[in-house]
Amino acid sequence: MSTQEYMKKVVEDVGEDEDFKSVSWVSATDYVNANGGIMSGCLGDIKNFLNNGKLDQVVAIVKSCSPNVIGDLRVTMKDLSGTIPGTIHHKVVDEGGYGKDITVRAALILANVLVFSPKPSMHYLSITMRNVFKVFRKDTVSRSGSG
Repeated sequence: MSTQEYMKKVVEDVGEDEDFKSVSWVSATDYVNANGGIMSGCLGDIKNFLNNGKLDQVVAIVKSCSPNVIGDLRVTMKDLSGTIPGTIHHKVVDEGGYGKDITVRAALILANVLVFSPKPSMHYLSITMRNVFKVFRKDTVSRSGSG
């Protein structure tokens, strides 16, 4: 199946899911496509995408987000295939300057993300400064290209 056929099927599969119609998600998808990347959902079938305990690329939208007592953010991330809980290290928010950007409905492009698996059926993303490639705010202005 070609990439175009796959994307058409994915768009049909997500149907009426408002998350995947949001400006931040569309902007993230456009960015990946414009830069020669391939959009794939990996969170729902994480075992098949793990490479030495890491995910090479995650393109996901923030479904829930709340600070914990040490300043990290507890998040639930969602991609085309499913959802997964995770933690965003406080340095991403504070030193990285993403504090106002990472909110519910923001889309993130992450690279080389560590997956913590305390049990074979339980997985959590551990997101640090090294993992954050690009953040699309929930109120991102839609435009094509690498913007």
